[in-house]
Amino acid sequence: MSGTEEFIRQYGDISFTEMPFCDADNVALCEVFYMPLEKVVSPDFGDEPKGFCEVSNDMYNYMGHRHKPLGLMITKNPSVKLSEMSRHRRYAEMQVVACRSVFDIEPAVQFAAATFILPDGTLVIPFRGTDDTLAGWKEDVDIYTRKVIPSYQLAVDYLEQAAENFSGDIIVCGHSKGGNVALYAALNCSQEVRSRIRYLYNNDGPGFFDYSLYSTAAYRELLPKYRHFVPDSSFIGMMLAHDDDFTVVGSTRHLGPMQHDLATWQIDGCEMETKPGLTKMAQAADLGLMEIISRLTDAQSAAIDKVIGDLFNATGEICLLDFAKNVVPAVSGAVRAWRGIDETTKEDFKSAFKGAGKIIKGAVKTVKEETAPAAARRARIIAEKVLANA
Repeated sequence: MSGTEEFIRQYGDISFTEMPFCDADNVALCEVFYMPLEKVVSPDFGDEPKGFCEVSNDMYNYMGHRHKPLGLMITKNPSVKLSEMSRHRRYAEMQVVACRSVFDIEPAVQFAAATFILPDGTLVIPFRGTDDTLAGWKEDVDIYTRKVIPSYQLAVDYLEQAAENFSGDIIVCGHSKGGNVALYAALNCSQEVRSRIRYLYNNDGPGFFDYSLYSTAAYRELLPKYRHFVPDSSFIGMMLAHDDDFTVVGSTRHLGPMQHDLATWQIDGCEMETKPGLTKMAQAADLGLMEIISRLTDAQSAAIDKVIGDLFNATGEICLLDFAKNVVPAVSGAVRAWRGIDETTKEDFKSAFKGAGKIIKGAVKTVKEETAPAAARRARIIAEKVLANA
């Protein structure tokens, strides 16, 4: 078994005409799209697409002719992999167009998408996961407290515009929040566009606040084309309402949060190395987190939204790396912001997490003793949530 590095070395000189787009290509593209390609590729669909090699060279120049980490949480792997892919025929044949990025503080939005054009005209549209910005992390929090985040509509609009400007099949993909956004876009685009989707990849993306999305006709239509991958100790992918049609894949790491890194995922030939099922830890996280979030009141959700937003904004920093470099003034700003929040909101915020330890402990016990009660308990929580949202 190996990762995308070995896949690129072994299959990189085989064109997409000879070997169609596969699971490993999805992982590789989602990983390199953490690079800020929007700095070197126009956001407009009407502009001339750029060759992948040109994009890679321009990106390397933009980065100061160095491979360096993209932030506190993102290593230099995407930069290295982008250069490596550009040296192989398979990816050198691709073109890139309409690399679009949207960033804002209030409301928090961190969105990016691009269109990669394969030699046969197939469009591959990756949506970026959370980057190093605090706004990106705040938007992650919003996924757990709101039915809709700004990136959702941006993704639907982007997918529709790509389909309008180019003919051919469409492959939609994303990692982490990008996987969540990719699924939302595919579920909510027009039926005409949805019918052109050949594959939809969700790589360990969290679920939705709205449980009803999985009972729609659009979801049933997408199922035969849907590839949902989670590592065997998945943590991020087990959050909120998610489908049960996922494939469990191998990772070189053991802990759930560390397995979230695409660079650790294992590949068998052109496909993912699969595992028989989730670990007990992942099953307990799934059950426990679902129960905690299902108990949140509207007031508690609003309090989480306000407190996290106020604290992040008060740090005065844009990125996690900036926060780490200026930790003392950043923390001081957050402390002042906490003190300025009204007492009712503070109480709602603290009560949201009251009893969380007991819930997690109970979930661990339930999963350890027998899987059937855990499945029944999970189904009950989902049913109650669906009824509440009806």
